[in-house]
Amino acid sequence: MTKLQYQILASLVLLLIVGVATLHAQPPPPPPPPGDPPCWPPPCIPVDGGIVFAVGAAAVFGGKKLYNSLKKDKGE
Repeated sequence: MTKLQYQILASLVLLLIVGVATLHAQPPPPPPPPGDPPCWPPPCIPVDGGIVFAVGAAAVFGGKKLYNSLKKDKGE
């Protein structure tokens, strides 16, 4: 791998780490007022857990495609 590819890979990894750390550093939401249901509509479905894995998988897939594209252009 060339120096540019190492720099791109290091930048992507750093951005991914900072992005995940920023997402997990958010304070929890305030508690709901008494008497209200915990969410609306009542059958609550959390969607935040799978999004992190989907974004991570997309970043890995995109990085692999970029790497293969750069490798193909050089003829290696």
